[in-house]
This record gives sequence, structure tokens and C-alpha cells, in this order.
Amino acid sequence: MDFEGDALELFRALEEAGPLPMRWRFAPFVMPATAAADLARVLEQQHLRGRRWRVEGAKFMIDGTVDGGTAWLAEPDTHGESTAPFWPDPAEYTAAVRHLAERGVPTVTHAIGDAGIRHVLKTLGNLPRRSPVPHRIEHLETMPADLLPQFRALDVTASMQPTHCTHYTRADHSDNWSSRLGPDRARRAFRSRDLREHGARLALGSDWPIAPFDPRAIMADARLRRPAGRPGTAPVLPGQALTARMALEGFTTQAAEAAGLAGHSGRLAPGFVADLVAFGLDPLTAGPDEFAESLILLTMVDGQVVYRAGMPMSP
Repeated sequence: MDFEGDALELFRALEEAGPLPMRWRFAPFVMPATAAADLARVLEQQHLRGRRWRVEGAKFMIDGTVDGGTAWLAEPDTHGESTAPFWPDPAEYTAAVRHLAERGVPTVTHAIGDAGIRHVLKTLGNLPRRSPVPHRIEHLETMPADLLPQFRALDVTASMQPTHCTHYTRADHSDNWSSRLGPDRARRAFRSRDLREHGARLALGSDWPIAPFDPRAIMADARLRRPAGRPGTAPVLPGQALTARMALEGFTTQAAEAAGLAGHSGRLAPGFVADLVAFGLDPLTAGPDEFAESLILLTMVDGQVVYRAGMPMSP
């Protein structure tokens, strides 16, 4: 979720050296106090693409983090912080998102606090839909129940990182994140199951390099609500655990829909692009702790084998 610095030169050079072993979608960053020239640059970048990479979207941040006291909450945290948005004037955020959305650019917004999530949903609810890629909100760490049905109603993708919950919070609320929010807001944390029960499209991911990237462990954590491989750790809000199928869908069918690729990717079916991975264990039947350590037997991109167990890796 950026396309800054030498990204264009880098990916052109990588593809000159050979086919990329994975696909990349980029969303250039849009910062507060963005000038018209900056928005024009983001629009122009939407035309950039290679064989297995493309720029498609724009990245916003409406707030920061709970741990750092920079989330946007409806009420201050226990330190008196997290009271303001990342954009000093939220109306400017709304105007910038509208400018891009009206020109067919899908947006993704980092929104962690309840006030931030509410403002982003209000913004997206008043926008036209002119791209096959739906708008998306990242993280969604604490939010009240009245916001849950809006994701389906507005066709907005919810994108979450299960390891943010399992690695950085504790069931007894003794961690910094939970103590800053206080018990009431900590109890409405990382509501992945509630979002699915309300019909939301829920894509799962890692937020690497902030958290580990391995999807096997992420799917396991989404089911366990604790770190995979640590059975002695108490789960955080176990009622928010996903089923095995929901966790798998978060990396396949739901992720494909989030990228506007439903009917083209995300399934093993005739006519679908052959982007796939074969595990040594069935993610629907294996225990989550066991699956987190599953062998990776094969990876294909566009029908080309890019990894096979025992195959020497390219330098």
C-alpha cells in the first residue's frame, strides 16, 4: 500500500530479469494537505502496470494507532489521548477520497478507532461506485455494534489482520492497547466474526512488516484468537473466532472479491486464473496449530510453477 520512491524503476527492472513469482497491486499514498497536483499524480499512476503488477487504488490514513495514542476515538483513551484524526480537517480527507472515487479510483483507508471508522463509512456512503474494486477499510480495531451492518449495506470491504489481536493484546486486558482503551472498548475489539455474521466481505492479511506475513499462521490465529503454537495462551475474545472456512475464504474468495476479481480469481474452478498454493494439510480439516506448520508443496502463479517442495530457489 504505497508506490513511493523508486518503486516504478524497481518493478520494471525486476520484470526485465524475469517473471515475478507473485502478483502485486499498489495503492499510492495520499497525505493530508494534498494539493491538486498530488491527486493528479495519483490519477496518472493508475495507468502504470507490468505483466504481474499494477497500480490500482489510493491509500489513506484517517488515524494512527491505539498503542501510540494517535487513533481517532469518540472518547479519549485512559491517557487522555487518541482524540484527533490524522487529517487535521476530516472534510479535506472526504474531499480527496471523493475526487479520486469520482474518477474511478478505489480507495483503502487505515482506520483503527471508532470515530475514524465512522467517518470513513460516512464518507464512502456518499460516494459513487465507478470501479469494479470496492472501497476498503483496513484494521478496524475497535468499533460499536451499529457500524457492523454498514459494511454490507455500503459494499465496503473490511480488511483485518488477525495477528494484530493475537500477538499484541492479551485476554486479561493487561496489554498497552487494551489498558489504553479501557474494558468496554477492549471488549469490542477485532470483531472479525461479527463482521462476517453481518454479511461483510472480510479480507485477511498480515500488515507486514508490522506483523508476521505467513498466511498459515494468520489463518490459524483467526480461528484460535491466540498465537498458533502457544496452546497455553488464553484466547482474546474467543467469540470472535472465525471458522476454518471463513479463515480460508479471507485469503481466497473474499480477497478476490476485495480486489474486484470475483469470477476470475480466488477459486479452483475452470476458467479461473491458476494462482494457487498446495499445502500438505487440508486447511478445512487440520487443527489450526498443526496447519500453521503445514508443508508448502507447490505454488503456481498464472499457471506457472514458481515453487515446488525440494526445488532450488532462484537467486
